[in-house]
Amino acid sequence: MITLGLGGALRTLTRFPLPYRTLEKEQRILFWFPFVGALFGLFFVGASYLPFSAQIRSALILALSAYLSRGFHLDGLCDFADGLGGGWNKERSLAIMKDSNSGAFALITLFCVLLIQYASLQQLVDIPLALLLVPMLGRLNQVIAASLMPYAREGEGTASLLVRSAKPYHIVLPLLQVVIILVLLFLYSHEYAFNALIAFLLSLCTGMLVLLISRKRLGGVTGDVLGAVEVLTETAAMLGFLLPLATQAISR
Repeated sequence: MITLGLGGALRTLTRFPLPYRTLEKEQRILFWFPFVGALFGLFFVGASYLPFSAQIRSALILALSAYLSRGFHLDGLCDFADGLGGGWNKERSLAIMKDSNSGAFALITLFCVLLIQYASLQQLVDIPLALLLVPMLGRLNQVIAASLMPYAREGEGTASLLVRSAKPYHIVLPLLQVVIILVLLFLYSHEYAFNALIAFLLSLCTGMLVLLISRKRLGGVTGDVLGAVEVLTETAAMLGFLLPLATQAISR
């Protein structure tokens, strides 16, 4: 069952063509979401050791993230932005999000988010902890979104089975994985422990804000919303990790 849960999480969140049969309890894959995020982080750390400038390595990490995830989360962000920007009610917003075409709101949002991530990575690319933690936080917030929110559409969708079967208690173990890492960082006086804590808190706040907006505008979440949650909370985590560094630089 452990192997099936991990295989399901990898197949859901990555492009790896793993053999997988549907679990009787699909929500069990949620436990593995932060772990899969850490696997992404290992790829990013590997890319950070390439003999290029910080700018090129940052761009490569962004490209690697899009490739490994099949661009699924970025596509979700685009659809979510178009739905909120172009829809005047729930039905219209959901219809726009289902449309495969990308509008102005999608392009503007995608450009701004990737620009922020690119600029942030130039300062984080030589900090392995940040490269490992940020994708973990993005996937953790997906677990929170799936477990706390109803499914917005009446019919079936990409994430319908997962969201409808997930319960609030499914947050506990994935959240515990991240909390243990934070506790260990503080216990061993890691120099970036406070940065990691701020990244964690800011990602949670951003995730909850996105969920509040989604609940008000859409009545719940969809697969696109889960993708948007991952990208936006990762971006917030990057900024949160950098915030103490920026404060130190100003105080000098």
